[in-house]
Amino acid sequence: MKILIVGLGSVGRRHLRNLVALGQTDLLLLRSGKSTLPDDELKGFQAVTSIDAALQGKPEAAVIATPTALHLRTAIPLARAGCHLLLEKPVSHSMEGVAELQEAVREGGGKVMVAFQYRHHPGLQAVRRWL
Repeated sequence: MKILIVGLGSVGRRHLRNLVALGQTDLLLLRSGKSTLPDDELKGFQAVTSIDAALQGKPEAAVIATPTALHLRTAIPLARAGCHLLLEKPVSHSMEGVAELQEAVREGGGKVMVAFQYRHHPGLQAVRRWL
């Protein structure tokens, strides 16, 4: 399965490293050039700089890890193309465009999941103390 990672800031880099650690090798990276990711960390991965170029790579799934206000800019065309999406939370900085994303998901037939972690939740902190 080809997976596209959109955004290579700290969260996008974490997803990249985790996917590589899980043995995923068919990765496509969409980068703006504004991240602090050193180019040597990209060695061996195909990197593109536009959503159109990313869509030409025919990703089956995408991780959207850009700043919140930019999520829908890439999520909507990817959803229309049938990509399964993992959106970092929140989905967007406003409700404007969320209905369009819902329609794009219906059109494309993919699935959407919003990432949410409980890393700092008091209940998990208690469990960590027991371990």
